[in-house]
Amino acid sequence: MKPFNIKHTSKACSIADNILKQLIKKLKKRQLKTELEVFNFLKQKTESKKHCKLAFPPVVAMGKNAAEIHHEANNTILKKGFLVIDFGVKYKGYCSDCTRTFYLYGKPSRKEKELYEIVLQAQETAILNVRPGVAAADIDLIARAVLWKHYKNFIHGTGHGVGAKIHQIPNLKPRGKHLLRKGMLITVEPGLYFKDKLGIRIEDTILVKEKPEILTKISKELTII
Repeated sequence: MKPFNIKHTSKACSIADNILKQLIKKLKKRQLKTELEVFNFLKQKTESKKHCKLAFPPVVAMGKNAAEIHHEANNTILKKGFLVIDFGVKYKGYCSDCTRTFYLYGKPSRKEKELYEIVLQAQETAILNVRPGVAAADIDLIARAVLWKHYKNFIHGTGHGVGAKIHQIPNLKPRGKHLLRKGMLITVEPGLYFKDKLGIRIEDTILVKEKPEILTKISKELTII
């Protein structure tokens, strides 16, 4: 495994942030109509940047499609509801990884807002506990403790290492065996998934240090478009 590269990963995160901000503007103007059009926008913008390519095929999942963790973008029309975007840029060989969940074309219900806020709370609480020497499995446990009322709907690990590969050690999951070390780059990405209804995930790329540093800086407050 190649060592973590903080400089290149930070740059990849910054580029991804800027592309997501451009995407929000496009969505507000309703210039993109389908999941596939969003996917192609992310791909084109990434590949237009020097030394950049996609870190992985972006997940663009509208409404009930977001209940599939690895949904492949298709011609589903963008409409009222949650839109999950899982997106990363690879810059000079090093990856970023970021997920944001937007709410399109209307006002979310009280229940929808509550679900979003509890996922955000789980993510932020887990991040607060990231530091050298902490077991990766404990970060996963912390996120699950916040989401305990919906434990059946949190169906993947809380995060993973990110570097030259988009998934590498450590694994932030119940049986993860690694301790976090200073200088590691990880993701923290809890989510909730309700079959045939909706999905919500929030993810950042994090630098492990005594006070964790969030490298993906685009707002996590619920963006209503």
